[in-house]
Amino acid sequence: MSRYIYTLLVTIALAITTSALGKDNEERSLDEIRDVLQNSASTQGQEKVYIHMDNNCYFLGDTIWYKAYVVRADDLNYTDMSRILYVELLNADGLLVERQNIVVSSRGYGAGNFCLDDSLYTGYYEIRAYTRWMLNFNVSEHRFSRQDRLSFYSKQMAKDYYRLWDGLYSRVFPVYAAPEEAGDFTYKRIYTRPKQRLTKQKKPSLEASFFPEGGNLIEGVPCNVAFELVDQLGQAVKLSGVIKEGDKEIGSIATTYMGRGEFTITPTDKRLEAHFTYGDKDYTFKLPKAEPAGVALTMEGTSKVNLYAKGLPSDRRYGLSVLCRGALQHFQEITFDASGKLSVDLPSLPTGVNDITVFDTYGQVLADRLIFVNNHDYGFNKVNIESGKKVNYAPYELISLDMKCEGVSEPTLLSIAVRDTRTDDPSYDTSDMMTDLLLGSELKGFVANAAYYFEADDDAHTQALDLLMKVQGWRKYKWKELSDTLYNYRRYTPEQTLTVEGGVYQTPNINPVDPAEMVNWKKGQGLTGRSSDDDEDEEEDESDSDTYEVNPFDASDITNTDGDTDTSISNIEFGDINDVNIHIEGEHGGLRKEVLLEAEITVGKESAGLVQKTENGGHFMFQIPPFYGYGYLKMRAYNEKDSLKRSMASRSDKNALDETAFPDYYVKRDLFYPMFTTKYNYYQDHAPDYVPPAIDEDELSELSMENEDHLLQNIDVKGRRKGRRAIDYSKPAYAVDAYTVYNEITDRGLSYGIYDMRTFPVQVCKYLFGNMGRHVSFNVNGRYDSYTYYRNYAPNSNDPSLTLDNKNVQSFYNNLMLKRLKEVRVFTDYEPRNEDSTMEHSKELADVVVEFKSFEDNASQPTFRDRHILIQGIFNPMEFYNPDYGNQELPDVPTDYRRTLYWNPNVRTDEEGRFNASFYNNSKETRIKFTAAGITPDGKMITTGR
Repeated sequence: MSRYIYTLLVTIALAITTSALGKDNEERSLDEIRDVLQNSASTQGQEKVYIHMDNNCYFLGDTIWYKAYVVRADDLNYTDMSRILYVELLNADGLLVERQNIVVSSRGYGAGNFCLDDSLYTGYYEIRAYTRWMLNFNVSEHRFSRQDRLSFYSKQMAKDYYRLWDGLYSRVFPVYAAPEEAGDFTYKRIYTRPKQRLTKQKKPSLEASFFPEGGNLIEGVPCNVAFELVDQLGQAVKLSGVIKEGDKEIGSIATTYMGRGEFTITPTDKRLEAHFTYGDKDYTFKLPKAEPAGVALTMEGTSKVNLYAKGLPSDRRYGLSVLCRGALQHFQEITFDASGKLSVDLPSLPTGVNDITVFDTYGQVLADRLIFVNNHDYGFNKVNIESGKKVNYAPYELISLDMKCEGVSEPTLLSIAVRDTRTDDPSYDTSDMMTDLLLGSELKGFVANAAYYFEADDDAHTQALDLLMKVQGWRKYKWKELSDTLYNYRRYTPEQTLTVEGGVYQTPNINPVDPAEMVNWKKGQGLTGRSSDDDEDEEEDESDSDTYEVNPFDASDITNTDGDTDTSISNIEFGDINDVNIHIEGEHGGLRKEVLLEAEITVGKESAGLVQKTENGGHFMFQIPPFYGYGYLKMRAYNEKDSLKRSMASRSDKNALDETAFPDYYVKRDLFYPMFTTKYNYYQDHAPDYVPPAIDEDELSELSMENEDHLLQNIDVKGRRKGRRAIDYSKPAYAVDAYTVYNEITDRGLSYGIYDMRTFPVQVCKYLFGNMGRHVSFNVNGRYDSYTYYRNYAPNSNDPSLTLDNKNVQSFYNNLMLKRLKEVRVFTDYEPRNEDSTMEHSKELADVVVEFKSFEDNASQPTFRDRHILIQGIFNPMEFYNPDYGNQELPDVPTDYRRTLYWNPNVRTDEEGRFNASFYNNSKETRIKFTAAGITPDGKMITTGR
């Protein structure tokens, strides 16, 4: 299938036709545009993150050690804005394993560690890092339907959930199964989690993308076009082909490095086509349509811009700007000659990615081009080993390395990792701090073999780097945003300490759960009407809110001693369980008048509290005193006149510990953490060609599994079994604390501050998976105590699942109360990171099974009517294990299998850049490799020497 990549996918919305230029925009002077761009770096400056990790692959049971560097984008010096960094570990499916809140020091760094528990699944994991300020930029929206939106309290909450971010720090690395024999890292195995269906392999195919230089093909004007060829997996393809206009061949084309190439054509009003033969099959791809008016742009090196204009309005003024990491480097008015041509000589530009933009005074972008400028003023501050390094080190040997950081003349902080190189992984990720901050973080997607572009300055490397600019040339610093004063407002401010922000809303009129209806949940039905008895039990709240409190119907009145349910209840209507609260669907706005928000945070035996009045329709924000570990945050809202009886100190509030009671108001934190992950590039979850150690066929067969079993990165052993497997309930795709996920659901707007066991299974799925990349509903089973008690669809009559029959309804109801639930486990074939992958769907079978586990021995946890949240404070990293074998007798049996031998995130050099790293080897003969990262006091990046 052909894939057409048009200009709008890789550049800012370009003005394509004369009629569209400035139609809905107000003209501004060039001086005004220049002033706004000039000030944007200081008022709208962005931040970047780099993570230095101790190793390049891991095994379950290992610890990931890291140091985070946060810099300003404009000058690449330590940030002076944010003091909190969020570092996340995501599993292969794209689900969160752990999030850490890291303090960013005044020097712009912080450190942490992740412990890879043995219970985790293996695969390619991701570390993602960002500050809250970074979430103001490069935001787009994940597709969602009106039906998806109705699951949320308001449209804004749905939009906040379905948000996507580009430009956040990301690094992908393999996590392998623990070795079968301690210390034996010969074989690296990735076992995927069990699924009911095996993923179908894509058929071989060729895909092509075309990128006109500057953004557009213009009729009758010479235009340069870059292109990229990849196979069905996204792997670069080396190939040649031809360009045709109709049946006429007008040129030949061929790829160079990484499946990329370029050619020059003069298009007409006829659509051009590229033709290739790949795998004995002919492929035809249409090029983007040439426009009758616009600007074509070509570069001569990095110092001259050639422009070709056609059909532009003569009564407008035009300009050219150059931005580097959001900071304005050059600005001038431009005038085309009578033939529409113009050449512009650029001044000296800073090292890094520079964005050249041609625009008019209506703010329309006419052409756009990224170039990489290398003044060779980076890369000199390298750390090298001066003495002490050998080829092999004996077990338990003392290793003493004298190191020197070149180019520094005062004490400097940096991070150093030394690892056993025998367990290294071949990888396409060859980036370091310099290549990441100067190049990788500026482009769309992953840059494979980033080090290649800096290893030489010959024509081949220069051309490859320029093609990278043309193909992956995504604009992190959007010219339109920077030049328009309407975009100066940012939702998030730089965070100096942990901040809680959110809103207070009216509590909707939710139907309480009636235990009598539970016997119908397995049929996909619930109580959609309300009994007359319920109406009589309603009590109007004395406050001004439109809410009321209702106790659940007492199921003991309808259940006989033998567990049989009395069905003689009147006025109960059963219908689609998805419609039980359909009466509250719609847009819920803010408060009509402000209320009091009371909050209290408790850490150990220490507590701190506040009361503040909301503003702007229920908004609140407050800062939390810094603390390590976890604490409990309690929040409630009430009318000012009710403060004596509704405050946390009041003894008259008898329903505070009743999770079934309705709160006066719905109190919600605004969670800004990204929910969606990015699909991996082929080069992120594959490795370069590698020859594995020899193994015999019998040993290989023992490694095989019915699901998928990966031996190293590129060897797949596929199961042959067909059909849908039974679920392995011992291996959930995801498991989470029940109260924690309920709070997350509530803070995303999927629950309204009231626990509803009737909708909780679906809420869990929508919180974790969104809409599963679909625009239709998905089927959910609820499971407890080995019984399927809940479905949100009409099941297949042949479904073999055990269902709730002849069970004591009251007992089942009690066990599904939040106070009894310990853990929520989720089983599904769906992978959030690969939401476009084919997953079997049936109207009569479950897409997701949500299993609830209760506390043992009938134990329970305290639950509350109002918000009670386990909140994470500042992460306190562990101390790296560095044994001293010089003062102890060496063990007879090897037990030390450290793969990272030395990790120091805060090495301080002397004034000449020297320092010594001394540590003991593990219990095996070892070859070492070290990596270094840091920033000098004058803002230069420190990298690893040779």
